[in-house]
Amino acid sequence: MSYLYGTTGLSEVTNALLLKTLLKPEVEMSENMETEGSQKVENGSEVLLPTLSKWSTPAILPSAWCSTDFLVGAGMVIIQQNTHKIVMIHAPDWERKWFFPRGRKDVGETIEQAALREAFEESGYRAQLLPLLNPTTQPFPPASMGNIESALNVEPIFLTTTLYNGVYLTSWFVGQIPEDAAVDTSRERMPSEENFQTHLLSYEEAMQKVNGSEIDVLQYAWDIYQKTLEFVAERRAQDISNIYNLGSGTKDMPSYT
Repeated sequence: MSYLYGTTGLSEVTNALLLKTLLKPEVEMSENMETEGSQKVENGSEVLLPTLSKWSTPAILPSAWCSTDFLVGAGMVIIQQNTHKIVMIHAPDWERKWFFPRGRKDVGETIEQAALREAFEESGYRAQLLPLLNPTTQPFPPASMGNIESALNVEPIFLTTTLYNGVYLTSWFVGQIPEDAAVDTSRERMPSEENFQTHLLSYEEAMQKVNGSEIDVLQYAWDIYQKTLEFVAERRAQDISNIYNLGSGTKDMPSYT
């Protein structure tokens, strides 16, 4: 399922436990989130906005846009296996010189397909979506509530808005590439992308390059990525310990590949 974590042999755990382990107290949503926040006025009526987590900008007023007034896009933070380096694009001739792969969704595409396509077109890497302990508010199917593989999800981790041909909504994903991945230099690219240069940077280096809302995207992606690595390591250690405590007379180490 994943380059970065081999989940074979991990014992079953509930989704509630996973999310409780993942979330820090200061970013957990309040039980009264729907009734917290400051009052705003819309068409003469009061609207009570929710208080969001520390990672987000303030909530917006209820809005409605027709298809001619919004644009849907997708972006991706790509992490390399083992090195934990991050893929960034450098465009020397652009005002926004350093950024993550992102772009507009084509008609008929899903946002996941768009994210993977843009990742390849702009970076040259054929990435895969990286399952994370992502504390999404999307509901989990009832049948998937019992194990770590169902709790690791590939839902968007962030949503950003800009103004471009109306309101431009970008869903952000986390992707992965293996350590031996190579940039495909023969891929087709838009004329504006011909000078794009692909770099692998440490998190610290990437934070020095990134700008705008992509700073928030990177910080959040790295936070839940680190928590996922920590949690998977803890589960492996617990499972190995449990095997040794069974008293079965065998000391064979389990394989987590």
